[in-house]
Amino acid sequence: MVIENETVSVSKGVFIFKNNFKPIRKSKKDYKKCNRNDNIFTHNLWYQEYSSLWNSLFEDIQKLTSNIFSVMTKDLLEFIKSACNSVTFEIPTAALLTGINMPDHVEQFIALEKQLKDHITPHVATLNSQDCSSMKFLMENLVNQFLNGTDYIYLDEDDMETDQCKDSIKKSFLNFSLLESWYWEQYASRNKCRANQKPLVVIFPDFESFNINILQKFILVASSHLKKLPFVFVFGIATSVSILYYAFPYHVSSKISIKMFKCEQSINLLNNVLENIFLNSFCPFQLGGNVFNLFTDIFLFYDYSVHNFIQNIKYTMMEHFCYGNAMALCNLDKKEVKDMLNIFKHEDFENVRQLKSFRKLVESQEFQNRINLLTNDEYLKNVIFENVLMLQRYIRRLHIFLKCLHVLVHDLPGYPLGKQLRELYAICVSENVCKTQQYNECFQLLGFQSKEDLCLKLEKILDILASVINENSKKTQLKDFFCDLKKYKNLLVNLTDFNVDIEEKEKDSDVNNSFTNQMDRKALKQTLLLRSKQKPKSLNKYEKLRIEILDQLSQNFKIYLVEPSSLYLYEIFFFDNISIQNKIIGIHRSAIHTALNNPHYYLQCNCCEISNTHSIKRTMPDVCIAYKLHLECGKMINMYDWLQAFICIIDVDGSKENENQSKKVDPQIQARFTRAVAELEYLGFIKSSKRKADHVTRLTWGG
Repeated sequence: MVIENETVSVSKGVFIFKNNFKPIRKSKKDYKKCNRNDNIFTHNLWYQEYSSLWNSLFEDIQKLTSNIFSVMTKDLLEFIKSACNSVTFEIPTAALLTGINMPDHVEQFIALEKQLKDHITPHVATLNSQDCSSMKFLMENLVNQFLNGTDYIYLDEDDMETDQCKDSIKKSFLNFSLLESWYWEQYASRNKCRANQKPLVVIFPDFESFNINILQKFILVASSHLKKLPFVFVFGIATSVSILYYAFPYHVSSKISIKMFKCEQSINLLNNVLENIFLNSFCPFQLGGNVFNLFTDIFLFYDYSVHNFIQNIKYTMMEHFCYGNAMALCNLDKKEVKDMLNIFKHEDFENVRQLKSFRKLVESQEFQNRINLLTNDEYLKNVIFENVLMLQRYIRRLHIFLKCLHVLVHDLPGYPLGKQLRELYAICVSENVCKTQQYNECFQLLGFQSKEDLCLKLEKILDILASVINENSKKTQLKDFFCDLKKYKNLLVNLTDFNVDIEEKEKDSDVNNSFTNQMDRKALKQTLLLRSKQKPKSLNKYEKLRIEILDQLSQNFKIYLVEPSSLYLYEIFFFDNISIQNKIIGIHRSAIHTALNNPHYYLQCNCCEISNTHSIKRTMPDVCIAYKLHLECGKMINMYDWLQAFICIIDVDGSKENENQSKKVDPQIQARFTRAVAELEYLGFIKSSKRKADHVTRLTWGG
């Protein structure tokens, strides 16, 4: 009797238990004990704050994504619900365009399956291409999921005799006849009308990966049972809906009625998650510009996966907090910061002293204060407390004014500071945005804004400020800024006279009088040149008011949108260590080359240690020897020459004895060589050549 998944092995093995031996199965309680959250970091302050912060953020992420996905699938659920209420001769089919963000598809279809079971029908089966390599496997998987609601398990005849499998069905019986009988028992035998019958929904999450011939056969067979089994198909398509028409000929496509649905684009989902969760004043943990740009580049140019983006942030958060208890201060309010500083040990204060920005803090102090910062923990405690509170205020103001600036510049021609809030955030945390050329270009363009556009933007900025300002609170700079903008907005709304003042008109008329009707081309050119050096044309009332408004906004942006690195102890809240790039993005080729070229680097054994990278030892693994020999070859590698070079290294003594004799290759050495070549082919370094049967083609160059 073969029992799967009951043992653990490094290799893929089959374990046979005789004499009706039954392995001990762990209960749910045992698994709960094994999966407890007890570990060596549980009692550390930094781990407690990390765990608390991440659980809170992850809960918000799940709520946000579920809400977004429920809105996207609302029409799809209505389509499936109404599909079975009417008699049809075609299988209702939903083509769900999911996009190319493959890592997110699993979660999307899990959520879809859950919504279907909660609101439409309990009969939902999800068929993955790897489980449906033939029509037989597809039917077994499909019928078993409908009957049992889980992935199918193969049962042999011996298995049917055990008590454990008494109620199970033999795999050879899993077919449409059994499915019809089961569905008849569910509904027809209970005299339920068709309107109360639940549809059988079949989800194909990875349509492009399926064998098209198998799908064609399944559709034809399913359509022949449509009168008794109300099927509804959902195809997950990553590329384009046109692939359906290329995949199915007319006699197949005529059996299904296709309606197209679109998922939310990954980029929009990412923007929603960032703007509502991470790029928010309520999130104390912040990413620096270098790391944020790295994650954005991975998303845009590599996988388009929001899930991977979130997991990358989680990893950086772990890296940030595990630096020490000093990082736990970012997730606390004023009272909690004071309490935690009181329980800090000397090594915790030393953690703070090792921060890069601490050096700037020391250099900014007088001599005696420098000594206190370096030696007196009590003095440092007060300095940390003041700077942590200041950084908390800075982060709140940063996100407020970041949104205000984004309202002003997101729709400008050419998008000098980006179209999305995440683009503007990356600039603001990397450098002083107010000193950049893009910022100056934006305010030049804003100088041409119409009254209606400027008034609309001011209204949005006032809404942002009103959401964070309490009218009953004390007078602050932020409240003064809000009141000033409110006055400017009222002036702008009530402004109806766009004429220039009389005095300024007279000045302009004096300049205009310099032009005469009888002026030749040369004189006109000189007059225009002189006028260009004079003061610009007089401004009307709106233009003056617009300049005042933009100056007021710019002054506040320069105060609050400074780069984080200019502040002391900013590392407690901002993570910007770009060295995590090597951990986030594995350099696979480099690691494989190092392992094959110098196995001692990983094995740390004396037998593989070499003085230089070009030398080869017979004690190295066979695949390493074959790899180092293939580096010496050109594009085409002669298998016989490669084998002889391999033998010269492996069997030095034997090759000397057979030097003058007809060489016969030792079968054991030949087998070792063949296995090494097969491993290199599997790794992608070589492939079989069609030009010459006794040659292989090298696929890589250099190390």
